[in-house]
Amino acid sequence: MKDRRTIKTKRAIRESFLELLKEKEVQQITVSELSRKADLGRGTFYLHYQDVFDLYEQLEKELFDQLGGLYDETFPSQDPLDMLSFLNKTTEYLKENQYMLTLFVKPNGPTTNQFKAFFKEKIMKEWQLDQRPITENEQIEASFVVSGVVGVLEEWIHEEMTIDAGKLAHKLYDLLLKVEQES
Repeated sequence: MKDRRTIKTKRAIRESFLELLKEKEVQQITVSELSRKADLGRGTFYLHYQDVFDLYEQLEKELFDQLGGLYDETFPSQDPLDMLSFLNKTTEYLKENQYMLTLFVKPNGPTTNQFKAFFKEKIMKEWQLDQRPITENEQIEASFVVSGVVGVLEEWIHEEMTIDAGKLAHKLYDLLLKVEQES
């Protein structure tokens, strides 16, 4: 278990980093300016992170771990309502983490592309459970579904989540059912 000082220090670094990320790209942020903003010495920063990119990658990994955990809790399953449950949990998670996501998920940015690849891989692994090769059509369908869902979520994040999370989850669910029925 981490001590309270470590938790507090890491929180200060992360919050300062997110504030700076609002103003500039990650490659423009220096350890010195981040440390000043967090009111810490550079050495304290280096106790927890190798550099600014390490911090960025750790935050990004936490996002993927959380979303992957939500997916893994729900799938594989034959119950279509599990998809709705996953979408509800996902939109709620995104809503709770809106601030950080608006900084990480940018149109055609690396994190957005990683989200697509991450969820496509999850879908493909689930489909491979029946021990047969994935067809070319299934690969295209997985790309289409993931790109569509991630695109809608990305737009929702950047439009300040004006649509209710539950309503969006239900709409995505309805659309996914249509795709499923037509394939």
